[in-house]
Amino acid sequence: MRKLLEQELDQVKRAIAAKDLTSAEILVEIYDHYVSHLECFKEAEFDREFCELQQKFRYSYYNPLQQNFEKTTKKELLKIQWSVCKSYFSWPKIIATTLVVVCLALILENIQGKTKLFALAISMGLTVLLVALIGIKSFLKVREVKKSIGITSKVQSSFLNNVWLQFHMVLSFFNLFVLLPKLLFESTTWFESTYFIMVSFFLCLFYIGYLFSLIEAWKIKSKTFLI
Repeated sequence: MRKLLEQELDQVKRAIAAKDLTSAEILVEIYDHYVSHLECFKEAEFDREFCELQQKFRYSYYNPLQQNFEKTTKKELLKIQWSVCKSYFSWPKIIATTLVVVCLALILENIQGKTKLFALAISMGLTVLLVALIGIKSFLKVREVKKSIGITSKVQSSFLNNVWLQFHMVLSFFNLFVLLPKLLFESTTWFESTYFIMVSFFLCLFYIGYLFSLIEAWKIKSKTFLI
C-alpha cells in the first residue's frame, strides 16, 4: 500500500466535489473509499482504477445510497431515543423517574397558571439550546470536511437533518398548546383550566424525556458521525 501523490489526491477531491452529494457522511465514505482503494495500486495503475471508480460511483449509484442512509439514520436515531426513554422505567431508574414525575406534578399544581406556561417555556428553551448546539457542532465538523475536499455546495449531516425534523415536531406541539386554548377558552380563564394543567404537565414530561434521549443519541452518534 502506498500514499497517493498530491496531484492524485487533488484529482480525487475534484471528482468527489463534482458529484451532487448532500449527505456529509456519504461524501466522507465515498472519499475514503476512493483513497483506500487507489492506495492499493501502483502509480502506473492509478488512471485505470480511478476511471473504474468513476464509472461505478455515478449519480444512479450514490443517490440511492444517500436516500437509504437518510432513512436509516432516522430509524436509528428514533431507536436510540426510544431505548433511552424505556430505560427510564427499568430498575432502578424507575425510582428516579417516579420522583421526577411526582415533583413536577407538585410544582405545576402549586404555581400560578401563567407561571406554568413559563415553566413549560423553560423546558422548551433548553431543547432549543440543545438543538442549536448540535447544529453548531455539526456545522463546524462539516465545514472542515468541505474545506479539506474543496467543496462549496450545500452539504450537511444526514443525522442533523433528522434532528431538525424532530425539533420542528416538538415546536409544533408547543405552538399547538399555546394557540388551541384561544379557540376553546376565554383568554382570561384558560390558564386555570383543567386542559391547561393536564397538557402542560404531560408536555413538560415529554420535553424533559426528549431532551435527555436526544443528548444520549447525540453522545453516541457524535463519535462516528458528523453531528
